[in-house]
Amino acid sequence: MERKEVLFLVNPFAGGGKAGRVDWQRALASLCADWQVEIARTPDDALTLVTNFCQSGGDLLVVAGGDGTVHTLLPALVHSTTALALCPIGTSNVLARELGYPLGRHALRGCVQAVLAGQGRQIDVGIVLNRPFVLMVSAGLDAHVVRCVPEPLKRSLGVYAFLWTGLQELRRYQPARYRMVLPDKQMEEEAVIVVVANTSRYGWFTTIAPHARIDDGVLDLVWLPAGRGWRRAIWHVFLDVMTGRAGRCPHLRFERAREVRIVAVPAQPAQCDGEPAGETPLSISVLPRALRVIAPSPRAPWRSAV
Repeated sequence: MERKEVLFLVNPFAGGGKAGRVDWQRALASLCADWQVEIARTPDDALTLVTNFCQSGGDLLVVAGGDGTVHTLLPALVHSTTALALCPIGTSNVLARELGYPLGRHALRGCVQAVLAGQGRQIDVGIVLNRPFVLMVSAGLDAHVVRCVPEPLKRSLGVYAFLWTGLQELRRYQPARYRMVLPDKQMEEEAVIVVVANTSRYGWFTTIAPHARIDDGVLDLVWLPAGRGWRRAIWHVFLDVMTGRAGRCPHLRFERAREVRIVAVPAQPAQCDGEPAGETPLSISVLPRALRVIAPSPRAPWRSAV
């Protein structure tokens, strides 16, 4: 796939800081990729670089980082003519998994191959608190865990930091009463977690919204009611989302809509694409096919993308 101008943007802190120790100029040269390489030391620096690149008509942005890096850059990319490709070296790489990028030691070579021979796509973007997201917004237990994970632990343990912190917080977390308002109905229920998903995957290689499609123009609402024995039920839920059986999980509830408003009593912490995002109430909507991406063609085999 021929490109006139390509920016390869590196988050040096991605992958527990491993990205900052790579000689990217040399690595790309070995793969015959003549791209402009920039190292972004702060999120503000990254957003400024990408905003200028998009506004100047840059053809393709390649992000060497994870979902948090992509989330930071979305305000510059949404509705722009610049396409996004991924070199997935972050903690969870949910978007890369959703699009079919190879991970691990195959990440860089797979990224270059996707740019050269991949497929252009237009995917949906969600909006919450006037900010775009591409994966999901959630409130409740998982957002509480995201807020509690110490950054040094995240850098050293990666996704396992969230699992460890979740185990600690599960014992003391208390569910809330939620009102979930859709254009044609509303539900009110005590719940442990409420997720508004743009992608089928949630984190790592878990699938929480099996019917979600990243380009279908709707959002998928998933929640776990806080019935009697919910702490025991959550282990069943965890097993089902880890093994691709969330759609048959008896403890989960599902709805679909273009707009969702979530109110909780008491107010609950929220997370967006794995980053803290304030508290409820939240009004969430979708921008259909507002982001240009490059997806590998063919997709990476399942074992190479987990």
